[in-house]
Amino acid sequence: MRLLILLFFLISLSVSVIAQQEDELPPRFEETFRKSFQEKPSIDIKFDSRYSFIRNLNVRTFGAKIGLNFNQRFKFGIGINSMITASSTKISNIDDTVSVDMNYFYWSPYIEYVYYSSRKWEFSLMTQIGIGEAKYSYFDEQGNKNSGFKTMIYTYEPAMQIDYRIIKWVALGTGIGYKLELYRNNGGVTEPLTSPQLILKIKIYLGKIYRTITGRAIPIPVE
Repeated sequence: MRLLILLFFLISLSVSVIAQQEDELPPRFEETFRKSFQEKPSIDIKFDSRYSFIRNLNVRTFGAKIGLNFNQRFKFGIGINSMITASSTKISNIDDTVSVDMNYFYWSPYIEYVYYSSRKWEFSLMTQIGIGEAKYSYFDEQGNKNSGFKTMIYTYEPAMQIDYRIIKWVALGTGIGYKLELYRNNGGVTEPLTSPQLILKIKIYLGKIYRTITGRAIPIPVE
């Protein structure tokens, strides 16, 4: 929690310092929105890791996203996510009690608004909706892997992020967010998913890579 508070303070301080260096006032949101969708979009690709806590265990979720980037301001797309650090619990299996792992796999439509950008820096607000399935998995006495208690879960994940472009084609980023559980059915998985999140990510500028190699932009069939 202290790490999240410190990161939030550093991001807020960075925004204030950079904003003070601007010579002109930023355009109004309505004007930015209108102009952004008058231009042809580019491809938006990124990979991220989100760290949170479930029952005092560190949990890491890996995600990959692809979407459209409108004028470096508005981004829309879809992500695929998998919890790759298991949360351990125990369940009854016939006459025995076994340790199990919880895995959560979900899709995540997302929208992102970049409220400040420069040659190296980018500050944004992003939100995504998680739609997926959690389940328990375990190994039986014969060493066979089993799974069960499949549970449908929906989540809402807002975040504040900052990216720094290290080279022309790649940027590294970090941020803070919150995973809020909206719904789950009675499948049997009991671990709560609501938790603060620390985000680490890498962004790939596929359009710039393609332009560098071919000398032209990626053709996108968007009217």
